[in-house]
Amino acid sequence: MLLLTGSLVAALACCYLAAVMLPTTLDQYREYQAAEACPDSPPAGARNCVFTVTFTVWNTVIDDGGRATHYQATLFGPSGRADVVDFGDPGPVLLKVRPGDRVSGTVWRGHVTRLAAHGQEQGTADEPRDEPQMYAGLAVTVGLLAVLSLWFGVVRLLRPRNPEPYTWRPMGRWLLGTVLAAGLVWAYVALWLHIPWQAVPPVAVALTALAARSLVAGRRDRPHPEPPTVPIR
Repeated sequence: MLLLTGSLVAALACCYLAAVMLPTTLDQYREYQAAEACPDSPPAGARNCVFTVTFTVWNTVIDDGGRATHYQATLFGPSGRADVVDFGDPGPVLLKVRPGDRVSGTVWRGHVTRLAAHGQEQGTADEPRDEPQMYAGLAVTVGLLAVLSLWFGVVRLLRPRNPEPYTWRPMGRWLLGTVLAAGLVWAYVALWLHIPWQAVPPVAVALTALAARSLVAGRRDRPHPEPPTVPIR
């Protein structure tokens, strides 16, 4: 029942990633790229345009230690309100700015999307990016995990005493590794090689299906040990 419940949760997460997060990411990137400079300063109301604000750096945080990384800058603008801006990496701007420096920030829909200082620019964590491959990879990975949990859960439900070969060792463990590699690793490769995101789900499903077929065939072809013979007296 735990496997079947996990399958349902994973299926819902897959639907959310594929139906909400992926199209939202694509739309935001297109709108950000198409946004024009605001005609007035400061802009009146929430508008789909970008404008530039001069900020003063209050402090910066660069934490590479431990398992979690933390890159952040606290900025003060003309309004006197503090804006805490997160980054995905420390450079090149965050590494060079110091408290009291004046930096130029690009603002879109109330979020600081880019900082410029010392002749260089750096995108913030709020800047829309053209990375739909990763969302497609996450969606197909969670979807494959839902199928895997459903498959093993049904077998356990129907054959509780003899679930072989659909057990965690070795088939479940190998299939889990295949799903993660086929979904996440392949998505990263597609992003790196600029392969369209539409190619991520079918390739991931095909790789997982081939691996599952090979594992099942290998388990079936493995010779079973002969039962011990007991001499009859």
